[in-house]
Amino acid sequence: FLVVAANGEVYNHRRLRKRLTRHRFQTGSDCEAIVHAVEEHYRGDLLEAVVKALPMLDGEFAFAISDGRSIALARDFAGSKPLYYSEAGFASEKKALWAMGQDATCLNPGEVVVLTPQGLRRREVKRYSLRRVKNAEEELSSALVRAVEKRAQHVRRFGILFSGGVDSALLARISASLGYEPRLYSVAMPGSVDERRLKAEKFLGLEVVLEEVTLSEVEEAVDEVLAAIEEPSPLKLSIAIPIFLASKLAAAHGEKVLLTGQGADELFAGYARYASLSREELVSALRTDFEAMHCTNLERDDKAAMRANVELLHPYLDRDVVEIALSLPPNLKIQGSVRKHVLRRVAMRLGLPEDVALREKKAIQYSTGVVKALKKLAKAEGRTLREYVEARWKRVSNFAA
Repeated sequence: FLVVAANGEVYNHRRLRKRLTRHRFQTGSDCEAIVHAVEEHYRGDLLEAVVKALPMLDGEFAFAISDGRSIALARDFAGSKPLYYSEAGFASEKKALWAMGQDATCLNPGEVVVLTPQGLRRREVKRYSLRRVKNAEEELSSALVRAVEKRAQHVRRFGILFSGGVDSALLARISASLGYEPRLYSVAMPGSVDERRLKAEKFLGLEVVLEEVTLSEVEEAVDEVLAAIEEPSPLKLSIAIPIFLASKLAAAHGEKVLLTGQGADELFAGYARYASLSREELVSALRTDFEAMHCTNLERDDKAAMRANVELLHPYLDRDVVEIALSLPPNLKIQGSVRKHVLRRVAMRLGLPEDVALREKKAIQYSTGVVKALKKLAKAEGRTLREYVEARWKRVSNFAA
């Protein structure tokens, strides 16, 4: 028999229950579908079975599955949930392996690794396919609505990690159009861009829950967030702190799940650095950045939110959305000075007000005022921001270099 340990969501588990008719499902858990999908292909080789089963699973997950002789590790194609391994074991946090005196290697999406008494075996799995898109706005609109609905139907209730920019605002608009009423959660320093912009009780009829954050609250969060993200990166810390604090705020209001706009910038060319690239360079950069998201963004965000006992789900990283986005030509993503052009068009098509759909992006660490607060804390100690972060890291970690 097979045993699985899993973290995340399998959205198509009900369809798999109907498809895998010769298997006996014994629980209502969506993750039980992982066991039977692997079991369907198991002929004594666990690696081969997991490689064949992965394309059957639609979700955001990481899992380990064992046949009693070996342990196979896998993640969803985007890598939304963290998973690390060494020759001695696996964990969702690096510190668990560090405590065993082991290096923690990140499992890449599109890779299956099997731990055996004889050592490691691995196999690559295709992550996504490009497709022919006939009507970009129509197909992308439909895919985004399905992506939100799929996640909304899977959980009892949810909120939205909200900045007021087009990415999170579009999720709010789609949610409202589907009949859901999620709260929109934000944190910001007094006088910051987000604090001024989000001082409203409602957005498209949905409740906005905004909490002003003090300098002392940022300082109190530093050690906790560094321990969560497991690296002394000033950039990652400045992004993870507002995610942690907003997740903590959401948890205080009873939320266990937040939808997030993560992935939209990498798929639709939201960052300013994309504007100077040629067509060929842009295509390459977007694919590279998407494929690296698990280690640059997703693991950081997941760890920060889970520190507050909140799970993040990512509609923009739905397979249909990703495959459509990566198949679109560069001129649909950047037109003149407008980045994320096609996404903004879709947002207006789905009912988002034009002034919100066309709102310029400002990175969360700046729009919330958190990076400014961190620099102020560092200056008070006579340190640069990097020196400050590394000093705090040493205070919270026995594994610092």
